Amino acid sequence: MGNLINRVLGEMSDQPADQTISYAMMASAAAAAQGYLAATLLATTPELRAILSSFVSQKVMEHETLTGFVMNRNWMNPYDDAHRQLEASYIQSQSIVSRQI
Repeated sequence: MGNLINRVLGEMSDQPADQTISYAMMASAAAAAQGYLAATLLATTPELRAILSSFVSQKVMEHETLTGFVMNRNWMNPYDDAHRQLEASYIQSQSIVSRQI
């Protein structure tokens, strides 16, 4: 499986494929939580609100788990100053974009 991922994302990638996939999964979980929250607020019946609210909770827990995983791997440090976090994001995005071209 690792070889397939490396072929898709590039053998010579500056960032490991796991890190790139983890960041994408975190963004996906956050977007899903936002969508479910918006739907929960617009739902008119209590039953539908309860269902959607449980989906929001699941997505928040998924994001929390992924964030913990990324932090344990030292791929992200939420306590870095904003400039350093922005620089790390920029470097990661540049390495991904340069592989796509």
